[in-house]
Amino acid sequence: MAIEPPGAGLSDPFLWRVSSAQVEASGPFSRFPGQMRTLVLLKGAGFLLDFGGKGRQRLKHPGQVVTFSGDDTVNATLIQGACVDFGVISDPRRVETDVQWLTLGTSPTSITLAPTTLLFAPWGPVHVDPLGLELEPCDCLWFGAAAAEAPTQGAGSKLKLRAAFGTTPLVVLSIQPV
Repeated sequence: MAIEPPGAGLSDPFLWRVSSAQVEASGPFSRFPGQMRTLVLLKGAGFLLDFGGKGRQRLKHPGQVVTFSGDDTVNATLIQGACVDFGVISDPRRVETDVQWLTLGTSPTSITLAPTTLLFAPWGPVHVDPLGLELEPCDCLWFGAAAAEAPTQGAGSKLKLRAAFGTTPLVVLSIQPV
């Protein structure tokens, strides 16, 4: 979805990377030495993450968040079939990340933008005011100096977010320099 600096690859030094993936089979996760990883379950019955001698964590509900070191050897076991996750990989020496799962209703929920903020609407639609934008399912909106065609809102600006109808989740990623 997005990477800083734009155009970097996984083998290049990067500050952070955001992606969503369909996990089709049980197996090992890729290691990212020196990085932090955050996963959010979006769809499916979830999976069990085995951190070897460091314990286990089960992601079984959409919106559940787990953070772990990219140095860890992690094996995932699917609980009941394929799942979809949202993932953040970041350099903890240079940035601090915070991932929140908001359940939006038709009344506005206010957020304050961090120096870099990404909004991901896994199921959409989500209204973003005062910009007058609507995020459709799987849309990602990036606010920050390096964002291509970034909206004009900057750090400290307030947004009002609401579901177009009923309720819908929104993943909010806030990134601050260390």
